[in-house]
Amino acid sequence: MSHTRLPRLLGVLLSVLAAAGCVSVAEMENLEARITDAGYTDVGVGHIANTNGFDTVTVRAINPSTTEEGADIARLVWHTYPEEVDEVVVTLNGISRSATREEMLQAFGPRQLQPNPDEDTDLGDILVRVVVVVLILVVLIKVLSLLGRLRRR
Repeated sequence: MSHTRLPRLLGVLLSVLAAAGCVSVAEMENLEARITDAGYTDVGVGHIANTNGFDTVTVRAINPSTTEEGADIARLVWHTYPEEVDEVVVTLNGISRSATREEMLQAFGPRQLQPNPDEDTDLGDILVRVVVVVLILVVLIKVLSLLGRLRRR
């Protein structure tokens, strides 16, 4: 592979990685906006997908005029966040509380959105896709290079 093709290949790989992560980032930004619209400030949202498939959504927010313990935020996550949720950790006004999938199911009922576990993309899925794309690109470059040499003869 020539030195001019390597930067192009790296550019393609970075584009693939960025596109793979865009859905989750966009969904987290949407959730953050919904929580802000509900009257909370300094909102931060995170989604941690462990290698064993356990998904934790974390929310940090401030609302000094409330005495609630974050149940409204957990309800928003449970019913509006389209990714898998096994646990929600809400830090409201500096106090953290968590709830498991079972606790939220009992408190809030069935989810209004049913995530499809087959479409759930975690880091392992993304890495597998990147490796496949890299292999296809390498084979394609080698084949085109070979065809170019054959034409020159």
